[in-house]
Amino acid sequence: MMSIYPNLFIPGAAKSGTSSLHDLLDCHPDICMSVVKEPVFWNSPSFNNAKRMAWYSSLFTDPDAKILGESTTSYMYYPEFIATVRKQFKHTPSFIFILRNPIDRCYSHYWYMKGRKQEVRSFKDSVLEDLNSTFENYGNLPNNYYHFGLYGKWIKRFYEAFGSSQIKIITLEQLATDRVATMNDCFHFLGLSSLNELPDIKSNATKKLKYPKLFHFINKTASGKYRYTKIAKYLISRQRIDGIKKRLKNMSLFKGGNPITYPELSEKDRIWLRSLYLEDVKLLKELTKTDYFEWT
Repeated sequence: MMSIYPNLFIPGAAKSGTSSLHDLLDCHPDICMSVVKEPVFWNSPSFNNAKRMAWYSSLFTDPDAKILGESTTSYMYYPEFIATVRKQFKHTPSFIFILRNPIDRCYSHYWYMKGRKQEVRSFKDSVLEDLNSTFENYGNLPNNYYHFGLYGKWIKRFYEAFGSSQIKIITLEQLATDRVATMNDCFHFLGLSSLNELPDIKSNATKKLKYPKLFHFINKTASGKYRYTKIAKYLISRQRIDGIKKRLKNMSLFKGGNPITYPELSEKDRIWLRSLYLEDVKLLKELTKTDYFEWT
């Protein structure tokens, strides 16, 4: 099997619609998105491992497609990713970022973690703790509520490394308002034809876990957090591990099929968060030459 080096990445932002964008891109006949949405491959030294590369390449079911893409959101925040792509790729890939009002993204992220029983602090306390901490590489369930919304800070590195011609910015608000037009903008950016219609896809909505301890055990087991699973990785293929993980996660882990509902963000907290993100949004506007009027 030949090694796959994608020519499209959706690096973020987390909790901003990347799953829906991934699935909508995959609707185009000239695009093949990875069957595992977030392989978390290029920010790890193990990409040089032949077995790992074979696993990664197997995620692309149509290797002859014009566009091969994946959507690991941690690529947005890990400096190792940019360095690896510049060193290892013979071509310069394209990047599509889907962003969301950073205030709403922050609040959604908090409730995502609450739904997974990984957050007991108040919303304001959790944001303040992240605000006053140094951003570091994170694990499976990050609680970097504030830092993840610093779009200008993170995307500036991509502009400096790859140039504006390789970068497309859309917003979740645009996608929700006019799905077909927004996706056709993405297709044109990639040099592809338009589509007349697209399914109404809303992927990976936040849901409340029915068995949170089982969910986190599966996550840690599949990622090799336990000693015995590190040994098992030598005996069981990565494809097999991913398949087991997916099946177990789908075994009644969630309460019902509807997204979790949570209280509306107070106007006081909205004003507070707006002040925290003010300077970074200014930087983002300067970088992208866009006003983001939809972020009120």
